[in-house]
Amino acid sequence: MNIDIRVIPDGLSVVLTLIATLILFFGLRKLLYKPVSKMLNDRKERINKDIEGAKSLKEEAMKLREEYEVRISQAKREAQEIIESGRKRGEEIRESIIAEAREEANNILERAKKEINKEMEKALFDIKVQTLEMALLIASSILEENLTLDKHKQLINRFVDEVGTQRWQI
Repeated sequence: MNIDIRVIPDGLSVVLTLIATLILFFGLRKLLYKPVSKMLNDRKERINKDIEGAKSLKEEAMKLREEYEVRISQAKREAQEIIESGRKRGEEIRESIIAEAREEANNILERAKKEINKEMEKALFDIKVQTLEMALLIASSILEENLTLDKHKQLINRFVDEVGTQRWQI
């Protein structure tokens, strides 16, 4: 048996190995590398588009959030204005009602004072009439009788007794 051990390969083996490697390299490159590379590039583009889309959605969401915050602040401001105007209107109505009530109370007091004055005048008139009637009664009694001291005392006593009767009414 003859075994030949060579450390350096022969030239034909190297050339054939090199040719086989190149064929394998170009064949795999054509069959695998380009489709895989294209697939990875497509995937990279899709991911970039998704990232851009997410960024634009985030920006749009931020804009909407700002708009909603502005609207909310406007709504709060409007609500506060409505509350304030309602409070002012309520205060005006309250003041108006109080003024009307005071005016009505003053009118009632004036009417009551007028009524009291009228009744007082009527009472004074009635007292004058009754006093006049009494004076006439006394005068007629005096004229009917000759007055002596005893008769004068009797007339005064009779007058005092009659003051509480039906003739003297206040």
